[in-house]
Amino acid sequence: MVRQAGAKEVHLRVSCPPTISPCFYGVDTPTRKELIAANQSVEEIRKFVEADSLSYLSLGSLRRAVSDTDANYCYACYTGNYPTELISVDMLMATGR
Repeated sequence: MVRQAGAKEVHLRVSCPPTISPCFYGVDTPTRKELIAANQSVEEIRKFVEADSLSYLSLGSLRRAVSDTDANYCYACYTGNYPTELISVDMLMATGR
C-alpha cells in the first residue's frame, strides 16, 4: 500500500526483537508455528513484507531501553527461554490435577 501511494523505498524498523515463541504468561500470542520470525529469517520476512530493508531492535538494546541490568523481565517470547517450567494441559489432565 505504501508503494501504491508513491513511496520509492520502504524501510521497516521494529521496536522489539523478533517474536519467536508464544507467551504462556498472559499475552495472547500465536503458536510458534504461526509466528513468522520463528520460521523465517529476517531476509525472508523482508521479502514477504516487500520492504527494501528490515531491522529489529536487539535484545540487548531492549534491555538497555527498559534499564533491565539484572534480567528482571521475561524475554521468553524473544528467546524461547521461559523463566518457569512449562506444563502441558494434556499432562495435567492425564494426572487428574
